[in-house]
Amino acid sequence: MNEFELIERIFLQMQAAQPLSSGLEKGIGDDAAVMALPAGSRLVSCIDTLVQGRHFSADWDQIDKLGFAIGYKAVAVNVSDIAAMGATPHSILLALALPKRLANEQWLSDFAKGLFHACQLFGVTLIGGDTTRSDSLVLSVSAQGVLAKDTPAVYRSGAQVGDRVYVSGTLGDASYALQYPDNTQGMALAHRLHMPTPRIALGAALAKIGATAMIDISDGLYQDLGHICQQSAVNIRLHLEQLPSSTPLSVVDVSERLMCQLTGGDDYELAFTLPAHVTPPASNVPVTYIGDVIAIADDAGATAGATIPMRPELYYQGQSITPTHPAPFTTWPTLTGYQHFTG
Repeated sequence: MNEFELIERIFLQMQAAQPLSSGLEKGIGDDAAVMALPAGSRLVSCIDTLVQGRHFSADWDQIDKLGFAIGYKAVAVNVSDIAAMGATPHSILLALALPKRLANEQWLSDFAKGLFHACQLFGVTLIGGDTTRSDSLVLSVSAQGVLAKDTPAVYRSGAQVGDRVYVSGTLGDASYALQYPDNTQGMALAHRLHMPTPRIALGAALAKIGATAMIDISDGLYQDLGHICQQSAVNIRLHLEQLPSSTPLSVVDVSERLMCQLTGGDDYELAFTLPAHVTPPASNVPVTYIGDVIAIADDAGATAGATIPMRPELYYQGQSITPTHPAPFTTWPTLTGYQHFTG
């Protein structure tokens, strides 16, 4: 049995035990999948690629141990994008570029168990994919979701001046765990790095009550809120003392904690805006008010033809954070967030 036959056997065995997404007419086993959509509904699609050495460890010993987590996270990060649109996840496609050393029963079984565990948790079906040989591990997952006829999609471009800014869950945990995998706090937060929880029910509820903009936090809160600023042509006043912290992260030095929360990414929480008169929906996930949508300053583009820098304005305990007054940081921090093309 070659490795491709091994992959097919493991995946088909596990797929057989999974419930199928509604409307799926044909899944694995043909040239393409076929699904029927309810009348008036819309298909929401996204794709995410995870690369060894960039999105997870380059160390083979670590990869050998993380098969389950890598399979799980490949699904979760895509489902999070679907949730950020207010949609219900439906199905995924997997493209797996596999090194020879991982084409073995143990690693592939662990990987498939993680992937199908996530599928079961989030209500999605693996409907097809592709495998090929590679020197390093690369996997791409494309996810599909469905928006019901009466549910509006929530884009990044709808934030309005006067809206309030909220975030789900806690921030900075995954970033800290990545940097400090062996200390007490890092070990306590490892599950947040390896096993994130996309906020599906919250995203759907927010779409129904009129959220004006939404994004999932994958590249850092500051950078991701900046996307809402740019696409909505607004600014955001962000109150750093309001950023929600987990118990393990709350004991970390304030400047280091805030850097993890602002720039770390990999939280896969939802950041969203609501009109001031709208209350966030009841949820089993904590939701925290962290700022306000404000107008762009009149002098923001003082140089003729200059690009107006629409990005969050940082405040701490009522004071503006600036390069000349950077407290609680000792110096003005670098707030670029995760950069996919550096290095």
